[in-house]
Amino acid sequence: MIHRPAALRAIIAGAALAAAALLLTACQSGPKSAVDAQRQWRFYTVEQAGGGAGRRLIPYTTLDGYLTQASGGLGTVARVITGASEHKPMVRKPVAVAAGESGVFIIDETTHSLYRFRWRPDQAKDGMPGADFEHLRTLTDLEEPTDLHLSQLGDLFVSDGNGKKVVQYDKDATKVKTFEDSENLNRPVAVTTDKRGLRIFVADGLYDRVVAFNRAGVSLYGIGERGDGAGNFRNIRAMIQGPDGLLYVVDGISRQINVFGLDGSYIATFGKETFTDPGGIAVDDDGRVYISDGFNHRIIIFANRRLVESYGKAGSGPGEFQNPGNLAYHQGRLYVADRQNSRVQVFRVVPEDQVRQRTAAGEAPQGEAR
Repeated sequence: MIHRPAALRAIIAGAALAAAALLLTACQSGPKSAVDAQRQWRFYTVEQAGGGAGRRLIPYTTLDGYLTQASGGLGTVARVITGASEHKPMVRKPVAVAAGESGVFIIDETTHSLYRFRWRPDQAKDGMPGADFEHLRTLTDLEEPTDLHLSQLGDLFVSDGNGKKVVQYDKDATKVKTFEDSENLNRPVAVTTDKRGLRIFVADGLYDRVVAFNRAGVSLYGIGERGDGAGNFRNIRAMIQGPDGLLYVVDGISRQINVFGLDGSYIATFGKETFTDPGGIAVDDDGRVYISDGFNHRIIIFANRRLVESYGKAGSGPGEFQNPGNLAYHQGRLYVADRQNSRVQVFRVVPEDQVRQRTAAGEAPQGEAR
């Protein structure tokens, strides 16, 4: 008993010295202010990005959606992006993400809610861009949101696995329409639309087929079926239409990607057994295909249907993942639902011609400072 107070004093003294050392180090080598420190952590510098940069993906920023009390300018973006808030974060387990002209939309499993993130150039201050992160709605009309798609017309489509339906919302999350087919739709796991918005494609992970609807909600035809042959499926996981107008569908058990025309015609299969646990797919402007591999904590990249890069590793830093899932691409940015890290990571996508030039020169892409 008589030794405990002395031991306790020693522990406290040691902790105080350690804290002082950390503070001194931060003052000597860190940024001038707390806001600068937060900004450097979230808007990755050249050095930070370089540590996690691949040839085609460079860490850019992180969206975690902490609540903010300020409205606009530096205070808002600092709290939204960095989480510099005493409140709980909005994003706790993101399961789906979509991006377009009207913003970045995120569905969170823990809060069962839909959020929207938008940059606000009109609120820029002191060299920092403005931004807002808002709660659009609690998805009480859905049982199990599994995928989120933002059409070129600005409509949001959310697949509901247990609810056996897809719900359409406008860009402000007002419900517009429900798509159902009791005979052909049992567990919707992915949804996308054609470029003109005339067809809505819903992938069913239980029946292993894709059902095409018109905008009136009438099911028109099916694409694919369960099996091991060309164009068959074993557990559909994800789906997207590429810039080439083709439909890319990820098969979870066969571990491959099947490609179809929008009329249902089978085109090709690629990527067999190059990933283990696919959770999302995106296609960029160059036609490169990105697949998230949750089990291996990485992103698999294909160009011309050939594997060209395996990016990422387990962790919580820039370019690291814990069970990555849903993906989205828009205007040179790749958005990754980094589920167990409670965030959406944003990457700058390096155009393929720059990748070839730098590879020929023996260089790796550099990150860009903000």
